[in-house]
Amino acid sequence: MGATHLRELAPQPEVEIVAFADPRLEAAEKLRDELGAGYAVADPSRVFADPAVDAVVIATHHDLHCPLTLQAAEAGKHVFVEKPLAITAADCDAMVEAVERHGIKLMTGFQIRYSPFLLKLRELIPEPWVTIAQLIDPRWGDQSWANDPVAGGGNVLSQGCHLFDALYFLNQSEPVTVYAQGGNFHHPDHDIVDGVCCTVTFANGRIASAVIGDFGRPALLGKASYQLFAGDKTATLSRYYQDPILHCWNLEPEVMSVDDLPPEWRNDKGAHGYTQQMSAFARWIALDETPHGACFVQDGARATRMGLAAMASLRSGQPVTLG
Repeated sequence: MGATHLRELAPQPEVEIVAFADPRLEAAEKLRDELGAGYAVADPSRVFADPAVDAVVIATHHDLHCPLTLQAAEAGKHVFVEKPLAITAADCDAMVEAVERHGIKLMTGFQIRYSPFLLKLRELIPEPWVTIAQLIDPRWGDQSWANDPVAGGGNVLSQGCHLFDALYFLNQSEPVTVYAQGGNFHHPDHDIVDGVCCTVTFANGRIASAVIGDFGRPALLGKASYQLFAGDKTATLSRYYQDPILHCWNLEPEVMSVDDLPPEWRNDKGAHGYTQQMSAFARWIALDETPHGACFVQDGARATRMGLAAMASLRSGQPVTLG
């Protein structure tokens, strides 16, 4: 994901790529050679100490997001951190405090907020009564670092944060309670949660049902889907990662597909919001243009806390109150 983000940043007129850091030095050198700029190092401390660096992209295993963000904040660098912000409440709290104390800017990598499809979905039904959403993968491998309880946290924390953030974004209200069922369906050697079905209630009275896990390959709706209901209007965004399409049913049915996007967004990165997200981050840092709809540090922390609440609900068998 670090390479993905830098490929989107490099063409931005406000951006000059200065450095690449990776403990596997050859990986940093490969990306440096591809983009034709900057220097490559194995130790990120050199990047944090470089006065030519204004902002850093942190796209490591999840357990390193917090310590690297704290180092960056201490050095006065702005931060883009890949999702999830962190996978523990303590790390989220430390990152929020560091951003506020050092006065840096931090954006969390929830690119779906910039997807023209999700934005259209929110435009069509700005006040949904009920939201039904799913984010389902085929089984993740047991050797994947994302299934490590410390480095990755498993599917519900590692990837489910996308869905939890999208539910907040679509409902435009703070989550109040999370009630979940599920568990570890097929990773018995890992202390993780790989599947949940949960109900989320929001402060404005709206409710959402969310299914997250790596237990299947949805045949019709695709990996990610969202369905919003509001009286006589229903809108569905389906097959999001394969071939996004949005349907809205009311008096005049509407359909939106990739062909309806501007030409520069008809590729995978534009349709899913990566290009727009990194452009917004660059302009925020360089021009102080506050990005509309961006996921800030408090938003990243909220998404993680929703996932942790779902896991706590599994253990207790009771709804968990947030806040």
